Amino acid sequence: MDSNTLYGEKIASKWTTVLFAFVTVFFIFMMFYQIFVGPLGDYPAPTWVLIVLTVIFLFLTFNFRAMTIELTPEFLSTGFGVVKHRIPWEDIERSWEDESPVWTYGGWGIRFEKSHGKRRLAYTVPQTPRVALSLKRGRFQEFIFSTRKPGELIGLINEMTSST
Repeated sequence: MDSNTLYGEKIASKWTTVLFAFVTVFFIFMMFYQIFVGPLGDYPAPTWVLIVLTVIFLFLTFNFRAMTIELTPEFLSTGFGVVKHRIPWEDIERSWEDESPVWTYGGWGIRFEKSHGKRRLAYTVPQTPRVALSLKRGRFQEFIFSTRKPGELIGLINEMTSST
């Protein structure tokens, strides 16, 4: 976040990190076992498959360990590591605190869904309140994201959208 940032928030999910780290360590163990001890089972996966899976889960562990929210004078940005979604203020119609159960979006992480005829994009973290945005244009009609301070964020969003 730079000096231009009006609001910044980072939400870490220790359970997400623990889950991905556990799977990563499992694949690392399998990979080293197969390389240095011998094949795993009667029909072992090729070593390159274990290496690829290790790299994928290592990326997932580091990329999805925290979600960031940034508000600047030009846009709202939400993301997990290198995967970000940026919305210019002029594209936001309204905002409200989302009261839907988290399973409405299929769990946590980045989710796409269609509900009541509207395409939604959701960036969610477990056990965290969410803000919903109605969008004027774009691929999605609604964008939902987690935040620890929904009231404060909705106030800032309303302030920024009323000035555009």
